[in-house]
Amino acid sequence: MKKTKIFASSLIAAIASFGISAFAGEEKLLEVKDVAPDVSISVKALPPLIVEGTNPPQGVAGAFISDNGPALSVAGGALFPDKGPADGGQKKFYDTIRIFEKGSAVWTLSEETLNVPAAYGVAMGKWRIGGENADGKLVAENLPGTLDNAAGAGTFVAGGNFSGAPGNNAFSLNEAKDKDGKSKCEWTPLPDFPGTPRVQPVAGVISTPRGMAFALVGGFYFDKETKKATVDRAGVIYYPEEKKWEMLPPLPEEISEAGLVGSCAVADGRGGMLIFGGVNAKIFKEALENPAPDYLRHEPEWYKFNADVLRLSFDKDGKAKWEKLATVPATARAGASAVRVGDGSIYFVCGELKPGFRSPDCCRISVKDSVKKNQKKEEVRIYGHYRELH
Repeated sequence: MKKTKIFASSLIAAIASFGISAFAGEEKLLEVKDVAPDVSISVKALPPLIVEGTNPPQGVAGAFISDNGPALSVAGGALFPDKGPADGGQKKFYDTIRIFEKGSAVWTLSEETLNVPAAYGVAMGKWRIGGENADGKLVAENLPGTLDNAAGAGTFVAGGNFSGAPGNNAFSLNEAKDKDGKSKCEWTPLPDFPGTPRVQPVAGVISTPRGMAFALVGGFYFDKETKKATVDRAGVIYYPEEKKWEMLPPLPEEISEAGLVGSCAVADGRGGMLIFGGVNAKIFKEALENPAPDYLRHEPEWYKFNADVLRLSFDKDGKAKWEKLATVPATARAGASAVRVGDGSIYFVCGELKPGFRSPDCCRISVKDSVKKNQKKEEVRIYGHYRELH
């Protein structure tokens, strides 16, 4: 087993001085508002994940997260360690892997690292797929091009930038063995999904009356010629048995103003997907089309990052439906990482508190709702250790 070293515990005083959540060994209950009927949600603070040398303390965005049974691993990620982008700061990418033993009071730093610094790739099953770093976009193993800011679930990956440009590409991953018996990945191209490209979408494998399907939701596209942006609050869904894509309905504004860009998603344990965090649709679209000189200098509250816990699922009649389950201020982040673990709880890690500043705060979320008698519970889980595909 690789050795680890503790790096967070000595920073508790510094954390408190900057108004970031400290952790004293007990999980503190965090605020939950506007809980939907028949839903129970609890949110508990975890030890902050602090990147060494940051002052004020920061975490990362765009990291790869995995559940490895007794522990979580958070690999790579990026932040502005010295000064923000508004003041000419440079984004730094990391190759470090941080470990959290469930139930412990501290993150540890593994001696193992990624092959290269990386962020904004896809964490899926035992694979870390693509991403980018200061040297450019990263090529995933055996994929015919670079891939970053995409989304994946089950064995499917789609959206993001493919070979450096926003695309409608989609692929299915197949695990095989090489001549030495080692695991390798092979990719099957799928039909391009309809509509505009989707950069920084979220994805899930969800249950429908037509079988399990791959949902790709949200994302944005900026047309450099027209200078117009699409912040898509709808989605597309791929039915593997039928080998076809169809459109999903948009998230109604009366439910949430979430932009579904820079969000994260996990299975809900009953056939749907839960979505956390992300930007505000209107503010983000305005920033893309009409960038103001002071856009990066506002306080976090101004950006209205999404704090709503959203669910996308299908009813028995085959209709997709959106629900807001609650409002959780601790999840108002963009570029956070989340994973659902074996006991059904969800670990939500870091992310942007505002553009240019990564929060080190982490939390554990439990979502429970009533299951009617004879209602089928379905879930897709993938276990295993990660392998890097770049």
